[in-house]
Amino acid sequence: MRKHVPALYALAALSIIGLIVLVRNYPLSSFDFYVTHELQEIKSGHFADLMTFISLFGNSGMMPGLVIFVSLLFFVNHYHRESRYVLAALIADALSFLVKLLVNRPRPTIEDAVVMLKFNYPAFPSGHVVHYVVFFGFLIAVMIVKKKIPLLCRIFIGIFSVFLVLSVSISRIYLGAHWATDVLGAYLFGFIFLGVLLTFYLKEHLEHHGRDPEKKVQIL
Repeated sequence: MRKHVPALYALAALSIIGLIVLVRNYPLSSFDFYVTHELQEIKSGHFADLMTFISLFGNSGMMPGLVIFVSLLFFVNHYHRESRYVLAALIADALSFLVKLLVNRPRPTIEDAVVMLKFNYPAFPSGHVVHYVVFFGFLIAVMIVKKKIPLLCRIFIGIFSVFLVLSVSISRIYLGAHWATDVLGAYLFGFIFLGVLLTFYLKEHLEHHGRDPEKKVQIL
C-alpha cells in the first residue's frame, strides 16, 4: 500500500489543479447550482440550527483559539508531541487562505442561492473544510494511537470529530457560504496535508515506542 501513496497524492494534486481550472473558467456551474438548491430545499429550522452549530468550530473567532487551547491541553498532560503537531492546522489554514486569494473565486450571492452567511474573501477552497479535515482528522488519529487517554474520552472525541469532518461540507453549502466544488477541493487539499502530517507524526510516535516505522506507517 505504501508504494502507492505518492501516486495517490499526485492524483489528488492533479484533481485540485483540475478543479482550479474549472472554477476559474466556470465560476457558476450547473453542478454547483444543483447541489446547493437540493440541500437548501430542506426547510427544517432545527436542521438550519444544526448546520450553523457544525460551522461554529471553524469561525475566525474560534478556530485559532481552539487549536491553541487543544495544543496547551496536550502539553499540560505531557503529550508534547501532539501539542506540537496539532498546531500544524494553523499552517493548513494559512495555505488554504493563500490558495483562496490566488484562485479568487466568487462566493454564492443572493441571486444564486439562499445566503445565510456573508464573507468578503474568496470561496475556493473552503477554509472550514480544510481546517476540519486537518485539525479534527489529527485528533481522530491521536484518539486511535494514544491508549493512555481514557477510553470514553477517546470514543467521544473520535466520533464527534468524524461527524464534524463529514458534515462540515453539507453545512457550508447549506448556509450558502460555498459551492460544492469549493468543499470538494478543500477535502482534497486537507487530506493531502493531513496525510503528510500523519506520516511524520506516526513515524515519530513509533520510533519513540521502539517499533519499526517502515512497517507500521505503510497504511499511509
